[in-house]
Amino acid sequence: MFAPKRILVPTDFTEDSDRALREAVDIARSLNAKIFLLHVDESVPIVGGDHVVSEQTIRAVEKEDERVSKAKMFEEIRKVAMEADVEIEVEERHGPTRDEILNYGKEKGVDLIVIEPHPRKGLKSLLAGITDQLIKAATCPLLVLPRTH
Repeated sequence: MFAPKRILVPTDFTEDSDRALREAVDIARSLNAKIFLLHVDESVPIVGGDHVVSEQTIRAVEKEDERVSKAKMFEEIRKVAMEADVEIEVEERHGPTRDEILNYGKEKGVDLIVIEPHPRKGLKSLLAGITDQLIKAATCPLLVLPRTH
């Protein structure tokens, strides 16, 4: 029987991500597994014309972004999994989303990734390819939740 012990849940702080976390919590609770909640910020600092942003400024912005993201992840945990009695580790990464998810998963030795499919409409459709890319590149099983809307 497949019994994952280290479960990765990428989050973008949407209700769909909350649903993926709830599913991972149910699995983790039943199998005494640990959850790794990961947010990836793929934003790139804007540099234009004669204005160059210093590396120090970029680091300060990344540090503030990490603080805000971690606060959002702890709020997500409070909403979804506070009573679950499941160990959850949070992490914020910067870079290409697919690569950061895969690299973090390898670093942590995860044996399951639980992810929601992104909607195929509007700006969010730009992210839809991430799930497809993970399906092709992941070295561990993925649980892709069915669409709800």
